[in-house]
Amino acid sequence: MKKGFLKIEKIELWARVGVLEHERKLGQLFNLDILLWSDFDSCSENDDIKSTLDYSLIIQKVKSHSKIFSCFTIEKYSEEIIKIIRIGFNPDRIKITLTKCRPPIDGFNGKVSIVKYFEK
Repeated sequence: MKKGFLKIEKIELWARVGVLEHERKLGQLFNLDILLWSDFDSCSENDDIKSTLDYSLIIQKVKSHSKIFSCFTIEKYSEEIIKIIRIGFNPDRIKITLTKCRPPIDGFNGKVSIVKYFEK
Protein backbone atom coordinates (compact mmCIF):
# COMPACT_ATOMS: atom_id res chain seq x y z
CA MET A 1 0.00 0.00 0.00
CA LYS A 2 1.36 3.37 -1.04
CA LYS A 3 0.54 6.40 1.07
CA GLY A 4 0.20 9.88 -0.26
CA PHE A 5 -1.46 13.10 0.71
CA LEU A 6 -3.93 15.45 -0.86
CA LYS A 7 -3.08 19.13 -0.55
CA ILE A 8 -5.80 21.78 -0.67
CA GLU A 9 -4.47 25.33 -0.56
CA LYS A 10 -5.83 28.81 0.03
CA ILE A 11 -9.43 28.09 0.91
CA GLU A 12 -10.86 31.51 1.73
CA LEU A 13 -13.23 31.52 4.68
CA TRP A 14 -15.22 34.39 6.12
CA ALA A 15 -15.56 33.45 9.77
CA ARG A 16 -16.75 35.06 12.98
CA VAL A 17 -13.75 34.29 15.17
CA GLY A 18 -11.99 36.64 17.56
CA VAL A 19 -11.74 38.10 21.02
CA LEU A 20 -13.23 41.43 19.98
CA GLU A 21 -17.01 41.60 19.70
CA HIS A 22 -16.95 43.07 16.19
CA GLU A 23 -14.79 40.14 15.01
CA ARG A 24 -17.49 37.70 16.09
CA LYS A 25 -20.31 39.89 14.82
CA LEU A 26 -18.98 40.95 11.41
CA GLY A 27 -16.45 38.23 10.70
CA GLN A 28 -13.14 38.44 8.89
CA LEU A 29 -11.05 36.69 6.28
CA PHE A 30 -9.18 33.45 7.02
CA ASN A 31 -7.12 31.24 4.72
CA LEU A 32 -7.00 27.49 5.19
CA ASP A 33 -4.51 24.96 3.86
CA ILE A 34 -5.24 21.26 4.34
CA LEU A 35 -3.08 18.15 3.96
CA LEU A 36 -4.92 14.81 4.07
CA TRP A 37 -3.14 11.45 4.15
CA SER A 38 -4.96 8.42 2.82
CA ASP A 39 -4.56 5.28 0.73
CA PHE A 40 -5.01 6.45 -2.85
CA ASP A 41 -4.04 3.13 -4.50
CA SER A 42 -7.52 2.11 -5.67
CA CYS A 43 -8.28 5.49 -7.13
CA SER A 44 -4.87 5.67 -8.79
CA GLU A 45 -5.17 2.22 -10.34
CA ASN A 46 -8.87 2.18 -11.23
CA ASP A 47 -9.69 5.87 -11.59
CA ASP A 48 -12.48 5.24 -9.07
CA ILE A 49 -13.86 8.49 -7.67
CA LYS A 50 -15.59 6.64 -4.81
CA SER A 51 -12.26 5.45 -3.43
CA THR A 52 -10.68 8.85 -2.89
CA LEU A 53 -11.27 11.94 -0.78
CA ASP A 54 -13.70 14.32 -2.50
CA TYR A 55 -11.94 17.64 -2.02
CA SER A 56 -14.89 19.58 -3.47
CA LEU A 57 -17.10 18.27 -0.64
CA ILE A 58 -14.43 19.00 1.95
CA ILE A 59 -14.20 22.60 0.78
CA GLN A 60 -17.99 22.95 0.64
CA LYS A 61 -18.49 21.57 4.17
CA VAL A 62 -15.78 23.75 5.72
CA LYS A 63 -17.08 26.89 3.97
CA SER A 64 -20.70 26.15 4.98
CA HIS A 65 -19.65 25.62 8.59
CA SER A 66 -17.82 28.96 8.66
CA LYS A 67 -21.12 30.76 7.99
CA ILE A 68 -22.80 29.41 11.14
CA PHE A 69 -19.92 29.05 13.61
CA SER A 70 -18.58 31.65 16.03
CA CYS A 71 -15.90 31.47 18.72
CA PHE A 72 -13.17 33.48 20.43
CA THR A 73 -9.98 31.72 19.29
CA ILE A 74 -8.41 30.35 16.13
CA GLU A 75 -7.38 27.37 18.25
CA LYS A 76 -11.04 26.41 18.79
CA TYR A 77 -11.92 27.13 15.17
CA SER A 78 -9.06 24.92 13.95
CA GLU A 79 -10.35 22.05 16.11
CA GLU A 80 -13.80 22.46 14.56
CA ILE A 81 -12.33 22.22 11.07
CA ILE A 82 -10.39 19.08 11.94
CA LYS A 83 -13.54 17.56 13.45
CA ILE A 84 -15.54 18.23 10.26
CA ILE A 85 -12.87 16.58 8.11
CA ARG A 86 -12.22 13.68 10.47
CA ILE A 87 -15.89 12.74 10.93
CA GLY A 88 -16.99 13.39 7.35
CA PHE A 89 -14.06 11.95 5.41
CA ASN A 90 -12.00 9.74 7.76
CA PRO A 91 -8.48 10.38 6.44
CA ASP A 92 -5.53 8.65 8.12
CA ARG A 93 -3.92 11.95 9.06
CA ILE A 94 -4.81 15.63 8.85
CA LYS A 95 -2.66 18.73 8.98
CA ILE A 96 -4.21 22.17 8.68
CA THR A 97 -2.84 25.68 8.70
CA LEU A 98 -5.51 28.23 9.60
CA THR A 99 -4.47 31.85 9.01
CA LYS A 100 -6.16 34.98 10.29
CA CYS A 101 -5.35 37.36 7.45
CA ARG A 102 -5.76 40.74 9.13
CA PRO A 103 -5.82 40.46 12.92
CA PRO A 104 -6.94 43.75 14.47
CA ILE A 105 -3.74 44.55 16.37
CA ASP A 106 -2.48 48.13 16.39
CA GLY A 107 0.83 48.49 14.58
CA PHE A 108 0.76 44.93 13.19
CA ASN A 109 0.25 44.29 9.48
CA GLY A 110 1.09 40.59 9.43
CA LYS A 111 -0.90 37.39 9.68
CA VAL A 112 -1.39 34.91 12.50
CA SER A 113 -1.62 31.16 11.87
CA ILE A 114 -2.12 27.99 13.82
CA VAL A 115 -0.96 24.60 12.57
CA LYS A 116 -2.80 21.55 13.87
CA TYR A 117 -2.44 17.79 13.32
CA PHE A 118 -4.66 14.78 13.75
CA GLU A 119 -3.54 11.19 13.31
CA LYS A 120 -5.43 7.94 13.84
